Amino acid sequence: MENSTINEQSKAPLEPIPIILCGKSLETGNQVTHLLRPEFEVIHFIASFEDAQANFADLIAGRGPKSPSSNSIGSHDYKKPPRAIVFGRAFDPNHVIQLNQIYRGIGNGPVAWIAGDSDVKPPGNPGPGYAEKAADNVKRAFARWKEAGGITEDIVYY
Repeated sequence: MENSTINEQSKAPLEPIPIILCGKSLETGNQVTHLLRPEFEVIHFIASFEDAQANFADLIAGRGPKSPSSNSIGSHDYKKPPRAIVFGRAFDPNHVIQLNQIYRGIGNGPVAWIAGDSDVKPPGNPGPGYAEKAADNVKRAFARWKEAGGITEDIVYY
């Protein structure tokens, strides 16, 4: 009887992990958002440092942004606070560090901060397969964060 309960529970779909995705390209952001499913749910896409500064506190707290989103990327479902904030390679590495210093530790629980290694420059014009590689990098970086205990808010680089 106990085994059937375990089997029934394992068939239940896992809830996607809510994340904020930050990047410079709406096209790539939209592609990565779709490729991260079903493990992750992008709840909000941020395309600028200024937008991040204006909205991170509310988003991390599990509230909607102060200003309406300027794009339709992501679910815009803010019922659950993000478990990760992910930055694409085109996001300025100094801005990532600055945002991490300001907003780390303000959520109800630990948030994974995931960013591209600044030593690896993004292509000027991402070609075929770029979004797939980016989504895979995000999944692997989050898994590393989780395997390391999932409690630090230090930046995890991919």
